[in-house]
Amino acid sequence: MQEGVILLGHGSRREEANEEIHRMAGIIQEIDKSRFYEVAFLSIGHPRLKDAVEALIKKGCAKIIIMPMFLVTGSHINKDIPEEVLLQKAVHPNIEFILTKHFGSHPGIINIIQEITKEASMGSR
Repeated sequence: MQEGVILLGHGSRREEANEEIHRMAGIIQEIDKSRFYEVAFLSIGHPRLKDAVEALIKKGCAKIIIMPMFLVTGSHINKDIPEEVLLQKAVHPNIEFILTKHFGSHPGIINIIQEITKEASMGSR
């Protein structure tokens, strides 16, 4: 079964901020050729979640994993994103949708914070 992944960001009025997630998706796609990767934005920017879902379905994906690119739990994580995913499930009942935890909830984020602050400390010497 072909899988797709959507990196779902909040979105920004600054297009260069939105482009960061596009770059991440491109890098991940180069590393992981077994899945298709798309980007979507929840509040500001394009494509929207429904557009990314349609793009993956056109590529033959029967399973779509949605990864919220959010650091902290808030109304988008608790309410808005799950509602959007339920809507997509209703529109595409033959597609399996999986909503992951937001990446800020992953224990590995602690290591990233330590690494970045250590690099900053060493750079200031």
